[in-house]
Amino acid sequence: MKIKGFLLLSLIIISSVGISATSFYLKDKVYSDYYGNIVKTPMEAVAFKAMADGVYPWSKVELQSASEEQGKDNLPEAVVDTAEKEKEFTTVDDSYFDDALFIGDSRIVGLSQYCEAIDSRATFFAKKSLTIFDIRSKEWIEDENKNKMSIATALAGKHFKKIYLMVGINELGTGDEERFREVYSEVIQGLKYLQPDATIFICSIMHVSEEKNNTDELYNNTNINIRNDAIKGLADNRKVFYLDVGEAVDDENGNLKAETTGDGVHLKGACYEPLHQYLLEHGVE
Repeated sequence: MKIKGFLLLSLIIISSVGISATSFYLKDKVYSDYYGNIVKTPMEAVAFKAMADGVYPWSKVELQSASEEQGKDNLPEAVVDTAEKEKEFTTVDDSYFDDALFIGDSRIVGLSQYCEAIDSRATFFAKKSLTIFDIRSKEWIEDENKNKMSIATALAGKHFKKIYLMVGINELGTGDEERFREVYSEVIQGLKYLQPDATIFICSIMHVSEEKNNTDELYNNTNINIRNDAIKGLADNRKVFYLDVGEAVDDENGNLKAETTGDGVHLKGACYEPLHQYLLEHGVE
């Protein structure tokens, strides 16, 4: 029995070392979206997180670049017109959302569910637990027949003048802020290419409540602010604008208002109106 136990322990150790070595070797390749702080996310955990998403060592890495062939499900780069003048925010009415697309995670799902004024006009590509990595290269949007497609396929033949993007809370702990910014930039450039007439709004990652902030080592406002600072600079105030939604939903200390949330992360259904009004006050003509 002692020999069997020793052999089992040896097998576990060897397997752990093998998984860790494989994860480290592929950290800049197929596992690049899962590698973060090695202290908080051990290398073997990287492999298991990836497998949960159906990503394996032999999986193909999809690259988004302007040099790839058109027609593939990718997000190639767009040409930036630096000669265009910067624009300022202006107040609009709800008809502004008639040709708008909202892309995001559960916070945007909530906007669709509880803000009739926007939901009745805009299009939503939203999904719980959505990440910027999903948007970039996965088939996550369902059609009426429950068939999944990539963002490139879903946007084919459609024309939007405004695109709102809100993700980031689910990416905390995956990669670092530089990797987050890099992939976020790829998605923005791809959206510019796929919808060249659209104004893109980067919505800041909504903060969590004070209680959540003080008790969670990962999902806290310090980490959220680091990610927000990373993507804020992607705005050029010409075709891409940064919206600090915290101005609408935060308390005086920069935390999500306690009375507006039940779990410290998501807005209650009856508390989306301030966000609605904020969006109306931050249109771009």
